Amino acid sequence: MSAGRVAEGGWAHGRAMNGVYTRSQMARTRRTAARPFGTCGAFLPVILIMGVVFAGCAAYRPANAPLVRWDPDYGYRPRGNLAARPLGDVVLFLAFSGGGTRAAALAYGVLQELRDTRIVVNGVEKRLLDEVDVITSVSGGSFTAAYYGLYGDRIFADFEERFLRRNIQSQLIKEMLSPINWMRMASTFFDRSELAVRLYDRDIFDGANFEDLQQAGGPFVQINATDLAAANRFTFFQPQFDLICSDLGELEVARAVAASSAVPGLFTPLTLRSYAGECGFVPPPWIEQARQERTSSRRTRVAQVVDGYLSGKRKYVHLVDGGVSDNLGLRGPLENITLSGGLRQRFDQLGTKHPPHIAVIVVNAEVHPEPKFSLSPAAPSLATLINAVSDVQIYGFNFETLELLRASLDQWVREVPPDDEGRAVQSYVASVDFESITDPQERAYFNDLPTTFNLDDEQVDRLTAAGRASLRRSADFQRLIGALTPANPQATYPRRAATGACR
Repeated sequence: MSAGRVAEGGWAHGRAMNGVYTRSQMARTRRTAARPFGTCGAFLPVILIMGVVFAGCAAYRPANAPLVRWDPDYGYRPRGNLAARPLGDVVLFLAFSGGGTRAAALAYGVLQELRDTRIVVNGVEKRLLDEVDVITSVSGGSFTAAYYGLYGDRIFADFEERFLRRNIQSQLIKEMLSPINWMRMASTFFDRSELAVRLYDRDIFDGANFEDLQQAGGPFVQINATDLAAANRFTFFQPQFDLICSDLGELEVARAVAASSAVPGLFTPLTLRSYAGECGFVPPPWIEQARQERTSSRRTRVAQVVDGYLSGKRKYVHLVDGGVSDNLGLRGPLENITLSGGLRQRFDQLGTKHPPHIAVIVVNAEVHPEPKFSLSPAAPSLATLINAVSDVQIYGFNFETLELLRASLDQWVREVPPDDEGRAVQSYVASVDFESITDPQERAYFNDLPTTFNLDDEQVDRLTAAGRASLRRSADFQRLIGALTPANPQATYPRRAATGACR
């Protein structure tokens, strides 16, 4: 892809411009140039034999680099993002759930609706999309979140072609059947998930890393996976990587997305190297307080998870699908606010004033298909049983997470003092899902869509339209629009300064 093609339609900086390539693009060029074989021809049998022999002797090479010296202001973290994009009069937070291409398309529809939702402030018409501050994502939703974070409005030009309308599953199978990849997969350290990383990196994310994501200047994107040993979510941002003394900057965005969507069984866990204890990391004060006081079971639990990393006993971190620990991607942000002592303290910690409006849009692509085994007296098969148990856990956990979000947000905004004019902070929670669809036939259609990386054009079209319609139906979303476009033009707040090519 040319420099001009990469630069067009996205955020203004952080990508190739005027023929100057970012470090990740140059690395991708080197990787492409270094491919050793074109047409193997008659040498294929010899190549395969040599590949198997040498692959068996291959040593593990960490995908993540060590952090030379810990700096609390270094790297991809919320505080740095807020410094570059200060809050206006609204914090707009998006959560994209798991669910394969179904989830990615539903989230894409929400972005389209936010793009086309106009608000008028001080007589100036603006897009609500430009007010998005944070996107947290899991599994299929991570493709949409990461792409928008990297490229901004370019997502509306080519994301459908590059991901939503592609048969990614078929492409992965082709990669597995490639003789070159047979040789690679003979190694203990190259597997199905590594194939996915290479495919996503090459065909979707253009070799971008987290340094590129930081420089892109878009919303702060939190991609979530699950750490098997910690039995907890694992977020791809520098505060999480501080615990293992690793530098997130050069890690491929594709690797984070692959980890976030590594469904156990279909994909193998993705592995990171822990360098804990080698960078001079200083734990925050609340860790020691939680160890000693044990007044909050939640704080104590998180402190135990953190201690698991800091002890240095775990040399490797094995990551699988984020939906295993939290299919909505909300637990991490909720946990961070709780550990800070509340919303007011979190804003103080981030060094910013609290805005008068706090809105969360949750894109929940969970489905509830009618189980066919309920029509038969025969016991469900093992595969059916495993899927059903997994669905029960996800549905129940999603419900509890949404209830926790609403209750916590209500409590936190009451603790935030009114502004100088006596106006209290207002909160909004809009849920985008299939359950809000009133037509039973239409609702059944979406509930029957599989969790896959291969949907046809009609399914993608209907999903994006459903995302838009569901957001419009939300009473809290309509209340937010009304609050941001008051009848009295004088009763407004300053807006965030526009940045980026698509602003």
